[in-house]
Formats: sequence, structure tokens, C-alpha cells
Amino acid sequence: MGTTSKVVYVVIVTWNGDAWIRQAIESLQQSTFPVRIVVVDNASVDETVSTIRHYYKNVEILCMPTNLGFARATNHGIRHALSQGVDHVLLLNQDVKVAPTTVELLVNILDTHPDYGIISPLPLDYQGNGIDPVFLQHIKDNVVLLSDAFSTRLKEVYEMIFVNAAVWLVTSHVLKEVGGFDPLFFMYGEDQDYCQRVRFHGFKVGLSPKTIAYHWHGGSSDKSHTFREQCVLFYAIMLYRLKRPERFFLQSFLSLIPTWSRRSIMILMDLDLKGFCAIIHSFSKVLIYLFPIWKHHRISKQRGSSWL
Repeated sequence: MGTTSKVVYVVIVTWNGDAWIRQAIESLQQSTFPVRIVVVDNASVDETVSTIRHYYKNVEILCMPTNLGFARATNHGIRHALSQGVDHVLLLNQDVKVAPTTVELLVNILDTHPDYGIISPLPLDYQGNGIDPVFLQHIKDNVVLLSDAFSTRLKEVYEMIFVNAAVWLVTSHVLKEVGGFDPLFFMYGEDQDYCQRVRFHGFKVGLSPKTIAYHWHGGSSDKSHTFREQCVLFYAIMLYRLKRPERFFLQSFLSLIPTWSRRSIMILMDLDLKGFCAIIHSFSKVLIYLFPIWKHHRISKQRGSSWL
């Protein structure tokens, strides 16, 4: 099957995304590679859904009754895409827009590099003035990529340990072999968990530095989060570390206790009472959900796993 006959479905999860959704969809409409689009709305209370229905009649919308979180909502969109017999699924954040050639270039890379299961373009800031600052944290230790960038000898694709899921082109084969995101994650961490599962099952995660997208999101410190956001973030980090498929679950759990005990003490010494309470709350949640976490860890290690 040639590249031009490939079917690509774009899955966009929205939650109060009216400020960005038109730019996201219109960038896809200008794509040199034709795509189908499904929006999964997580019970937005702004004009997101009405905007899409008014301006984009050919965009499918799946409206969730409540905010299911990013992982579960994305899975709804992925399942819908797979039911249509697609070759690839493009996951796109609501605050991301792509260049006209982005999808075509990513599809070509997956065609010529079948050992890759996920490919991401280089995310720039929304105005295109520089690399997304959050993404810089993930490439700072990639010596080969940084060396090639300084010597202007960039390759088509680089293998990565992790690329955040702002823009992912994922093969249907990977989705059928690995499954979708783990619904135990509400927000944060689900893409890190998925990357480690994909790599565990023998697929590569890649970055295409010559292919670009534009991401609104910027970095923020733990302290800038609300208490609820801190709880979600700390829980996601603990959950991710417990689910490392290459390690025994008990080993991960026992190593979690001293690590987070030290972090709790450091936060308390910093007089960050909000952060300390968030860690205690998150660790308590881990204990409550320890059995399903263990169960998901076990299932994730199986090829062709069920959708957790």
C-alpha cells in the first residue's frame, strides 16, 4: 500500500478549547495529506462544541457526559478511528497547529522506517519563534540529536526515550499490539507510560526534527499548580514509576517509598505546605488503587494487551 492510499484519522481531545480549536482544525484542513478528524469533547462548558458544529460540518464530534480526563477520552477517539480501518492515528492537542506538510512527512517516515511505532514532529512555540520550552527538557540529554543540530547535519528521524503526546502519529499496528492509554492516568504521565510500553514491546519512538508543529503550552513549576493539579501530577509520577514494565512491581513499589519520603521532607523543609499535602494525598491514592495498578502493570507487559 502506497503512502497516498494511507488513511489517517486525527483525534483531538478538547476541554474548554474554544480559544485554540479553530486554528488546530484549519491547519489540518490545509494539510497536503488528506485526513479525517474526530474531536472528543470532555464536557466543555465554553463554546468549543458549538464552534466546531457551526464552522466544520465534516468534523466528527464525540461528546463525553463528564470530563473523563485525557487518557480515557483519547481512547474513545482511538477506538473510533480504528473502527474505520485506519492505517495511522494522529493525536493532536487542542492547542497545537501543524504545518501543511507535517502529516505527509510523518506518514512518509513511518513508511520508510517500519521499526518506529510513534513519530513526533519538532514542537515550536505557537508563534514559531523557538522550540517549545517543555520539549527542550526531553532532548537536553540526547547527545546525538544535539550534536547533529549544531553541525547542521540533521537526520530524518531520531530515536527517543520519550516525546510528549502533543503531536503523535501512531501506527494502527502499535495501537492493536500495545492498546491505548492507561485510564488510571487522568492527566499528566499517560504519554510517558505509553512510550515506555511501546519501547518495551520492541517498537521505537521517534522525533522528526525537520517536521514541525506549533504548541501553545509552556512550562510551569510544581508550585504554580493548584492543589488539585499538584495532586494529579504527583499521582501520575508515582503511577508511571510503578508501571515500568521492565521491573518487578514489588521492586518499583518498595523503591517508591524512600524516594517520595525524601521528597516529602524536602518540600516540607521548603515550607510548601500545599505541596506536602498533595504528596500525602497522592500516595494515599496510590495505596487505595494498588491492586488495579498492579493488574494494569501485568497486562501492559503482554503483547496484544487488552485496553486497560
